[in-house]
Amino acid sequence: MHHRLLLVPAMAAVASQFAPAEDLQTVEEAQQRLYPGAKLTPFEVKLTPEQFAQLKFEYKVPAFRPLFRGWRVEGGGTIFMDQVYGLNDIVTYLVAIDDDGKCRGVEVLTCADGYCELYTPQWRGTLVGLTHGRWDPTRTVPMVSGSTQSATHVAEGVKKMLAVHARYMPRP
Repeated sequence: MHHRLLLVPAMAAVASQFAPAEDLQTVEEAQQRLYPGAKLTPFEVKLTPEQFAQLKFEYKVPAFRPLFRGWRVEGGGTIFMDQVYGLNDIVTYLVAIDDDGKCRGVEVLTCADGYCELYTPQWRGTLVGLTHGRWDPTRTVPMVSGSTQSATHVAEGVKKMLAVHARYMPRP
């Protein structure tokens, strides 16, 4: 009987570590915010194992898989969908990149309930205009107290998508 009482607090601690995801907007709503009224054509970029290793090593960014999905924007531009680890969840977001290789905008689709306040228009605006390169997300993008890990990972994800766009994406 004594062992059962010890398991209850342990189970409660494990269960409390995961926050439910909050859906902030649909993919379509986010696409319209990034490129209003644009016609979008889906695409995929699959990196070779060598390219995938190179991406992670050269740009110092984490990546889940070598397959990247997105949409080409009629008239110019690209939107990528990506996911990164937040503090207690996986953050799903879109990154818009203009033909000149600059980040046009970022729209968050899902994040952990209670941690979504980080992704304000002001914070996302700090990513606008960035290009691919070896910049340090912790120095370039403001970190938000209490959400440092989530802010860092989304900034790293944007850096990763800018690199994929610049280095590995086939040109039309």
